[in-house]
Amino acid sequence: MTPSSISWPHPALDSATHLVPSVKAFFPTLLHRVDAASLTSLRTYQQYYQDADPMHSAMAFCAIVSAYVWIMEKITGNASQVDGLWTFLPLIYSAHFTFHKYFTYQPAKLTLLGGVEHPGFWDKVEPRLALMSALSLLWCIRLTYNAIRRGMFKPGEEDYRWPILRAGMSRPVWEIFSFFFIAIAQNILLAITALPQYLLLTTTSIKHVTEPVPRPVNRLCLGDWVLAALFVANLAIQYRADEQQWNYQNYKRGLDPKGKPLAASATAVAKVQASKSVKPIQGTSSAAQVTASTDQAPVRKPTLRSEHTPFSLPEDADRGFVTRGLWAWSRHPNFACEQTTWWILYLFVPLTFLPTDLSLASWQHFLTYGIASPLAMNLLFYPSARFSEAVSASKYPAYADYQRRVGMFFPFETLVKSAYYNLFASREEKRRVEANVWGQSAVNTSKKRQ
Repeated sequence: MTPSSISWPHPALDSATHLVPSVKAFFPTLLHRVDAASLTSLRTYQQYYQDADPMHSAMAFCAIVSAYVWIMEKITGNASQVDGLWTFLPLIYSAHFTFHKYFTYQPAKLTLLGGVEHPGFWDKVEPRLALMSALSLLWCIRLTYNAIRRGMFKPGEEDYRWPILRAGMSRPVWEIFSFFFIAIAQNILLAITALPQYLLLTTTSIKHVTEPVPRPVNRLCLGDWVLAALFVANLAIQYRADEQQWNYQNYKRGLDPKGKPLAASATAVAKVQASKSVKPIQGTSSAAQVTASTDQAPVRKPTLRSEHTPFSLPEDADRGFVTRGLWAWSRHPNFACEQTTWWILYLFVPLTFLPTDLSLASWQHFLTYGIASPLAMNLLFYPSARFSEAVSASKYPAYADYQRRVGMFFPFETLVKSAYYNLFASREEKRRVEANVWGQSAVNTSKKRQ
C-alpha cells in the first residue's frame, strides 16, 4: 500500500481506537498475566513486558513510582520525593518506548536457505524514536546539572513551596492533595510526556495499526534535523537563563559564580569603615557589609565587582530578584523554554503523520492525540508559576512592578507592555515602574527607611 492510498484520518490518530482501548485493557491484562502464584517469577514480568501493550508496562511502572513517592512522603514528611525523580522519569519513559521493540522483536522472516533472518539494530529501533530519546537525554543532563548545584538531591531537601502550601491547608486536605496530586497526578504527567514516542512506536511495530505509516521513519529526514536544531537552541536558551539566575543569586550573597567572595570597591569599603555605626547583614562577606548610621544618611552597599557576572550594581542585589539578561524579557524564561521543549517533541507526530488531506476532520484527529503531553505541561506550569510569583511578591516590594513591566513567559508580552509604557503611560509612571525593575528601587529604599 502506497502512502497516497492511505485513508485519512490515519487510524493511529484516533485515540478512541488506539489509546483508549489500550488504557482500558491495562487492569484485565495485568490480572490475567500476573497472579499470586507467579509474582516471584522473573519470567512472568519478562513475558508481560514482551507481550503486553508497551503502554501497560509504562502504566505499571508509573503506579510503582507513585506508590514509592507517597510512602516516602509519609515516612519522611518531605513532599519533594517526586522532585528528585523529575529530571529522570521523562527520559526513562522515552527510552522505554524507544527500545521496547529492540527487546521484544520476534523475527519471523525466513531466508532462502531456511534460516531465520537476524535483524540489525535499526530494524529494531526506529531512528526517529532514537533521535527523540537523544534529545530527551540532553534535556535530562541540563535539568539534573541545575538541580544538583541547587542542592535538590541533598538528603532532606524540600522545595520551598511545599511547606507554604502545607501550612495553608488543613491536615485532611493536605493528605488528599499529597496523595492525588503530588504522588499520582505528577507521575502521570511525567509518564505522558512520552505519548508522542508511544504513538510512533505502536504504529511502526504493527501492535495496533496494520496500515503503513504515511511517511516511513526508517530513516531521518530534513524535518527531523530542523526539529532537533530547534530543540537544542531552546535548550541553550534555557541553560543561559539558569546561568543568569544562578549568577544573580550568588551575587546577591556576595559571591561569584564559583561561590568565592566578590571583591568590593575600595571607595565603598572606606565609606563603610568611616561610618559611625556598622550593622553587618548576615550571610554577606565583611567587604560587602551594609552600614547604617544613626545621625546621617545610610551608606550604600559597596559595589561588588566580578568579570564573571553582569550584575554589578547594589540595586540589583537590593531588589531581591533577577531582572537582567533574559529575565528582562520574561519573568520565567526557563519555564517558557521548558514548556517549549514538550511542544517540539510533539511536532515529531505531525512530521510522521502529516496528511495530504487537509480536511477539518483529519486535523481534529491530528491535534487530539499526542497533544496531551505539551498541553498537560502548560496546565501544570502556569499555576506553579503563579504560586511562585505570589511568594516573590510577598517578599520583594518591587516585584509587582516587575509583573507590570515584563511578560510572564514570552517576550511578545513584554513588547506589548513596552509599547504601553512608551505610548500611553504617563512619564512619571513609566519612570517609577522601570526604576523599580532596572534602576534604584523607590519601594526598596522606602522599606529600608521604615
